[in-house]
Amino acid sequence: MTKKIFLVACEASGDLHGAHLISEIQKLAPNAVFSGVGGAKMQAAGMQVFHDMTKISALGLGDVLRNYFKYLKIFNDTLAHIARGKPDAVILIDSPAFNLRLAKKISSFAPVLYYISPQLWAWGKRRIHIVKKHIREMLVILPFEKDFYEKEGVAVKFVGHPLLDAIPDLPSPAVLRAKLGIAENQKAIGLFSGSREKEVKRILPVMLRAAALLRNDFPEAVFFISKSPNVRPEVYDELLHGSPVKVECPSSSFYELVKAMDFAYVASGTATLETALLGTPFFLLYKASWSTYLLGKHLIKVPYLGLVNLLAETRVIPEFIQQDAHPETLAHEAKVFLQSPELQQKMKEEFRQVREKLGEKGASTRAAREVCDFLERRVQIIP
Repeated sequence: MTKKIFLVACEASGDLHGAHLISEIQKLAPNAVFSGVGGAKMQAAGMQVFHDMTKISALGLGDVLRNYFKYLKIFNDTLAHIARGKPDAVILIDSPAFNLRLAKKISSFAPVLYYISPQLWAWGKRRIHIVKKHIREMLVILPFEKDFYEKEGVAVKFVGHPLLDAIPDLPSPAVLRAKLGIAENQKAIGLFSGSREKEVKRILPVMLRAAALLRNDFPEAVFFISKSPNVRPEVYDELLHGSPVKVECPSSSFYELVKAMDFAYVASGTATLETALLGTPFFLLYKASWSTYLLGKHLIKVPYLGLVNLLAETRVIPEFIQQDAHPETLAHEAKVFLQSPELQQKMKEEFRQVREKLGEKGASTRAAREVCDFLERRVQIIP
């Protein structure tokens, strides 16, 4: 019997994980039909995409307000598609601002599953009542999320982290460095400023100035950036045109580039966990508009911004947030770190411990199995 599954992914990371989920569901339910909101990766996996929100750059409250009517149109169109299509299941992926609001509107006529939980545990349980009332089951990717939802009486399954599947097996750092033309005596430093235009514009200039200062202490250092496909090339061209330090922009994949680095500055987000899983030491940076920063500082109830630190339950990586993300500070702290093999080895060992907490590979497979089991249970309940 054909099953109709509607998925909603608003960010590039959600598009990636949604694509993997679709591929795994297809193995278990070859007749399943997929439609929804997503990006190029979900479309390539076989989903009919009505809207691609991954191309809308929004970082903070100001950007959301500026794009309000665009979001409203997509939201209303999504509601109409779900009501008209009557899917057997709706799978929401991350992006709570959009998806929790959507869940409230559709749960009365479409069963809703949530894959990759909104970080309610970081916001003092705000909006947990929405999950309790409108979500049939949470498919979570962090071990402590399972305990969080169980205590709240929400049906939940821990499926593991999909990044363990997304990161491919790679050659050794030495092989990757040779491919990039990095000499043995050179320190390779990555400047990874995010996947959205607003954050790249805000964070990359700070990284470039820090790199220029760091070059004074490490004249042999070479610097690399990875260009996000979600950011217009001319944005990078403009920022690098006035750069105080020369940087390389190779065509290597993000994962290859990260693994080849001795050290990196990384914008807060999914890339920080990816960098840790690849074993590359790094510092976390975050800069937003002051309105967004002050609002977040007031609302966030966890001691760290970085997921690596939250998983480790200690300060594994230094976090330079807002005014602390200053080029002089970043360069000085990186100098101390790069001159200490002991500090670098300690961070790598802590990365290995974080990796163990995330469980085994196969998150997308386990999530797909839960979706198919849910659909099977519905068939048994609905005559």
